[in-house]
Amino acid sequence: MSIKSGVMTGAIAGSAVAIVLLSLHHARLFSLYGNSMIERLTFRLCPLYILVFANGMGSMTVIVIVTILGNAILYGVAFGIVAALGTVFQRSRT
Repeated sequence: MSIKSGVMTGAIAGSAVAIVLLSLHHARLFSLYGNSMIERLTFRLCPLYILVFANGMGSMTVIVIVTILGNAILYGVAFGIVAALGTVFQRSRT
């Protein structure tokens, strides 16, 4: 896997995680315990969602956009680092 494909895969995965968790968090489709589990997962897997408590953020739309884009960047960087490490180890073996 190249570094570019690792970054793209991470960005897509991060965006997908954010979209699914934010949708489930705002829809509140489950019982009290299910919703609390989704809320905890949202705050753990989407770290920029904590900005919901910041005074400077204008609306919930801005927070959702920042969370999705932030997740794309964070997961893209993380997957890129993993792909780079894999590439380095693969090159050192040959």
